[in-house]
Amino acid sequence: MRCVRALAVIGLMFAVPSRPVGAEGGTGVPIAAVWKEQHLNFFHMGRTSRYSCEGLRDKVRAMLLDLGARRDIRVTAPGCVDAAARTRSDSPGPSLNIVVSTPALPDASAKPLRPGDLAAVDARFEAFTITSDAFRNMAVADCELVEEFSRQLLPKLVTRNLTQDIACVPFQQSGGRFLVRGEILRTLSQR
Repeated sequence: MRCVRALAVIGLMFAVPSRPVGAEGGTGVPIAAVWKEQHLNFFHMGRTSRYSCEGLRDKVRAMLLDLGARRDIRVTAPGCVDAAARTRSDSPGPSLNIVVSTPALPDASAKPLRPGDLAAVDARFEAFTITSDAFRNMAVADCELVEEFSRQLLPKLVTRNLTQDIACVPFQQSGGRFLVRGEILRTLSQR
């Protein structure tokens, strides 16, 4: 009987989470959050895949929306000169100006940039993965784009337990790989 109790206690020790779940919003547990508007710049100079301004805008917008950004996101490409949305010939690659609202943890000292910003919402941390996926229009050739997205934009979002395995091989469409995963703060109203 003592052996059974000892095994039960050992089993409970491994079943208990390593941190309090409720206060820090464990995966699936609702927490208080706010919408936070951010003005971001993104520059991409890929060596393997080249994007038109529209193509880059659409890919980055899709990744932000997939990660829980509010739908009123505005993405503009200031280096584009014509309706076909091509980059200037003297530009090394398209750049983007992004205005995006994403869930954030409340900050008492923050001031809203516009009405509705910092409005309270319920959110929770949810798992996410960025990898090659035909359904999301992401291919191995997008490796450098994902690498720059992870370096420039992902740190601006509320994430935790982030892991990245990105190995891009310049000038080879099939020579790289990317896998970015972790947990990201998403509002409950988006699911």
